[in-house]
Amino acid sequence: MAVAADDQVLEIGCGRGAAVSLVAGALTTGRIVAIDRAATMVRLATQRNLGHISAGRAEIRRAGFESADLPTGHFTKVFAVNVSLFWLGDAAQQIARMRSLLAPGGRLYVFGERPTAVHAIANVTATTQLLDTHGFSTTTSSTTRGQGRVLTCVTGTPVR
Repeated sequence: MAVAADDQVLEIGCGRGAAVSLVAGALTTGRIVAIDRAATMVRLATQRNLGHISAGRAEIRRAGFESADLPTGHFTKVFAVNVSLFWLGDAAQQIARMRSLLAPGGRLYVFGERPTAVHAIANVTATTQLLDTHGFSTTTSSTTRGQGRVLTCVTGTPVR
């Protein structure tokens, strides 16, 4: 994602907060807001990132994406890791909301980690089609990690 020091970042589905740590570590004047539906995940992510929270670089909230109180047109980067809404069911409303949250020039990053290349290709194909259908231009990248797992990223830029 090439996080800049002043980026305003939103993570959808932060889990235990590993990505929050990585992003917040690159920020100086920027900030990451991370949301997750699960109270346990929010607690674990908060514990993991207390230093970043205290420094004002991170905020972790318990909220579903649909109901989270988030500022329109604010985020330079919005990302999600292994969040199923991108490849299961109709996500039109969620994609429209993500688009509305992006600042001009902002980007959406959809990461997925799958056990095989076949699963990864299916994931990238579904995500790319979804974003293309909803007015994003897309690029993709992938890398193979330990035990043959494939990490993919579909980057979406709104076509305005």
